[in-house]
Amino acid sequence: MNRRTLLSVTVLIEGGLLLVSMLLLDYSVAELWANMELSWKATAYALLLCLPMFAALYFTMQSLWEPVSRLRKEIDEKILPIFSKCKLIDLALIALLAGIGEELFFRGWLQSVLVNKSGVLLGILIASAIFGLLHYLSTAYAIYAFITGIYLGLIHQISGNLYVVMAIHALYDFVALVYLVRKSKDVSSEILTSE
Repeated sequence: MNRRTLLSVTVLIEGGLLLVSMLLLDYSVAELWANMELSWKATAYALLLCLPMFAALYFTMQSLWEPVSRLRKEIDEKILPIFSKCKLIDLALIALLAGIGEELFFRGWLQSVLVNKSGVLLGILIASAIFGLLHYLSTAYAIYAFITGIYLGLIHQISGNLYVVMAIHALYDFVALVYLVRKSKDVSSEILTSE
C-alpha cells in the first residue's frame, strides 16, 4: 500500500470512528472537551502508564517463547509492510488519529454503554474483546489487542478521563510504529550490505 493510500484510509477509518462516536455520544465538540481533563498532571499520568505497554513491546521483540515469537513474525509480515514507506510525520498522524478515534469509540462510547448495562468488569471485557476482534490480523495479534483493550479500559474506568487513554494509545502507537519501522529498515539494510 502506498503512503497516500494508507493516510487516506487512516483518515477515513479513524476520522469516521471519531464522527460516529460523536453522533452516538450526542456530543458537540464543546461537550467533548468538557469531558476530558487536559492537564500536565493527566499528561504525566498518561506517560507513566505507557511504561508497561513499552515493556510489553520490548518483551514481545526479545522473547524466545514460541507464541510471542509467532506474534513478532506476524507483525513483521503483516503490519510492517503497511507502514514501511511512511515518514515520521505520517506515523505521528496515524498514531494520533488512532488514539483519538479508537478511544472515543471503544472507551468513550462502547465501554461506557456496556458498563452501564452489564457492570464494570463485563463491560470492559466485552468492549476489549470487540477491540481485539476488530484488530484481527492473526489470533495472536487479536489477543494482544484484547489485553491492551483491558488495560486501557481499566485506566479509563479508574481515571474517568478519556484524554488519558487517548494520549496513552497515541503515544504507544507512535513509539511502537517508529521502533518497528526503523528496526525493519535496519534489518533490511543489513541483509542488503551482507550480500
